[in-house]
Amino acid sequence: MPTPDYQLIDRLERELGIGQSKPERPMRTGRTVCLIKDCDGDTSEYRTWSGVLVRRIHEH
Repeated sequence: MPTPDYQLIDRLERELGIGQSKPERPMRTGRTVCLIKDCDGDTSEYRTWSGVLVRRIHEH
């Protein structure tokens, strides 16, 4: 049985735009985005099965 041509597979994936993750905007660090003074609420992230960020929700 012949072995897969991994270089060809890699090139075709790049040309088709599959197998590559898009750069994600980093979550703000340091100062909080909440407008309530001294808020210590949690922020939840919801992602698709493939790991793409769908929504961030801040809860008080």
